Amino acid sequence: MNKYFRFIRQNLSNIYRFSITSITIVLIMLLFPNTGNFKYEYQKGKPWMHETLLAPFEFPILKTEKELNQDRDSILNRFSPYFKVDTSVYPSAIARFEKNFEKKWNQFEKSKAFQKLNFSQKRIEAEKLLCYNYLKTNLKNYYEIGIADFQNEKIQFNYTLPETINKSVNNINEQVATNKVFSARTAYENINGNVKSDFKNPVFQAFIQGLNLDSYLAQNLFYDKTMSDQVRNSMLENISLTKGKVERGKRIVLVGDIINDETFLILESLKKEHENLIGSSQSHYLIVGGQTLLIISCIVLLFLYLRNFRRQILHDNKKILFIFLLVLIFVALTSLIQQFPKIHIYLLPFALITIVVRTLMDSRTALFVFIITVLITGFLAPNAFEFVFLQLAAGIMAIYSLPRLERRGQLVLTGIITFFTYSVIYFAFAITQEGSIEEIKWFNFMWFAINGLLLTFSYSLIYIFEKLFGFLSDVTLIELSNQNHPLLRQLIQHSPGTFQHSLQVANLAEAAINKIGGNPLLVRTGALYHDIGKMKHPVYFIENQMTNKNPHDDLDFDKSAQIITDHVKYGVKIAKKHKLPQQIIDFIETHHGAGKVMYFYTSFKNKYPDREVDEEKFKYPGPDPFTKETAVLMMADGIEAASRSLKEKTPETIRELIDKMIDKQVNENRFANADITFKNINEIKEIFTNNLVNAYHARIEYPKENKSES
Repeated sequence: MNKYFRFIRQNLSNIYRFSITSITIVLIMLLFPNTGNFKYEYQKGKPWMHETLLAPFEFPILKTEKELNQDRDSILNRFSPYFKVDTSVYPSAIARFEKNFEKKWNQFEKSKAFQKLNFSQKRIEAEKLLCYNYLKTNLKNYYEIGIADFQNEKIQFNYTLPETINKSVNNINEQVATNKVFSARTAYENINGNVKSDFKNPVFQAFIQGLNLDSYLAQNLFYDKTMSDQVRNSMLENISLTKGKVERGKRIVLVGDIINDETFLILESLKKEHENLIGSSQSHYLIVGGQTLLIISCIVLLFLYLRNFRRQILHDNKKILFIFLLVLIFVALTSLIQQFPKIHIYLLPFALITIVVRTLMDSRTALFVFIITVLITGFLAPNAFEFVFLQLAAGIMAIYSLPRLERRGQLVLTGIITFFTYSVIYFAFAITQEGSIEEIKWFNFMWFAINGLLLTFSYSLIYIFEKLFGFLSDVTLIELSNQNHPLLRQLIQHSPGTFQHSLQVANLAEAAINKIGGNPLLVRTGALYHDIGKMKHPVYFIENQMTNKNPHDDLDFDKSAQIITDHVKYGVKIAKKHKLPQQIIDFIETHHGAGKVMYFYTSFKNKYPDREVDEEKFKYPGPDPFTKETAVLMMADGIEAASRSLKEKTPETIRELIDKMIDKQVNENRFANADITFKNINEIKEIFTNNLVNAYHARIEYPKENKSES
């Protein structure tokens, strides 16, 4: 068992990629239609453009939605809801009545009004029994009929009370008229009315009214929602979906006939029956198998591209998930839009894939992901060749029109270019197929215009994907590198010398990355923020010291080293507080790597040669650079700071300084984890040398004006 767990741990990343790939393939297959395709295309009100169609088999004619709704309404109007009798209500009410009747009668016998009647004892007993039996019988009758509260019951029957209801007592149903069922109020009013007619003596009328009969009338008939819903749904499900049938061999439509409502309904019925027959036949499974192989082939092509040209993406699970999610979204949208015949597939902005992937990754990956997506969705689209050709042309033009997304206005231009690309290609297809300009479906150009308009929403979509998957787009980098960013404004105010140093480092690093390849905007932005931690103690860093007084002179070497190294930790803390992307935080963490504060480390060793040095107090927290951009920043940061201390800034001294410092970093294995070569390092040295020589070049000394001659 431990062997299996160890295998899973060692191959967790591969298992993850295999899992999301398998899930993607399965989801795409679920989005594909489960039935066969009807080979004829037709529209209501348009002529039949195919050969004369005869019924290939007997099939039923489906009802229209209007007819089905009429059937449903008829059932709902006739349906009687179910009510259940609570048999515990009546015994409880009668028990309270009997107890109260005995008490009230005893009081009634002692009343002056009763004594004036001068009844014998035998007559009193008879009258008592008569009243008791009369009232008890009435109460029993009302409870047997049922006492309901229709106002409070949530009965949804076209918002009207049904004519009859089903009354259920001990699982025995009885249908009763709704108008015969009493509420507690109507039952009480009915009893009072009967008492006045059945008891002529006002003394007995007053006695009965004093019994408060309404307190013994309670609801015992309750709406049974479960049973009502079950029966009603069963009745609705049993509605016949068809009306009549078409015999095999019967003519359905002739060539050129206008498809009217009746013919359209018959064609729709034939189409559904045809698709169901193919879907339920053995050939359906072969079709599904073929579709699965085609989808797997597309996914394999995508992996082959990543394996050969973008290995860093292949080993980044978040990026793989992002690519598959993007493919799934457009396959799902394509499948969904096919359910709405009035909306054309050309509404979907497939070129948006190229814009999003190009902005978050690179152009080549954007094009390849786009091609794979279009190939898969082509299986779902009508006129597949035309669809794929149109999308490829529009996608390629979208990539060319947007080499780098820096402003939202660029998306408007891309949308316009995409619209014209669609329009020109579609026009070419239309005149080729129809042979006449009059037959072109000009309304489709509206879909192309909406498609181009939807591309302008790429900006928002890019932002969403950035947050979900931790990407960093050029748009965000441009916003972060703006000197009006709140954090950079703080750096300028609190540590102006550090900011100037960061600017020079940014210039050096950007020039180097442009030479060796990489993301120049990323390295420039990282350089601007790499020293923000110095804002905590700006005067302890030489570029911010305005006087000859150095505060480190009053501190121990290890304490000074701690202040210097802490600017990395504090910089990370500030960056996270201001929610800077992790890619920018990487520059803060790695620009010194795990190296030492050599000045104070050496000073400590020289002053205390006999003392053991705690090297951890003089080390930066690291880690070492792990990307090409962070490695270049480490070099540029050290070179820029050291070049300021050169007494003689000549090409020779600058070159010597650069060689010495970068070679030292190489010997310390600071770039072991970064994707950078010795060739790159030599090119960087050359760039740094040229830039610093140009920055420190000797200026011509202008001759002084001879005032005596003037």
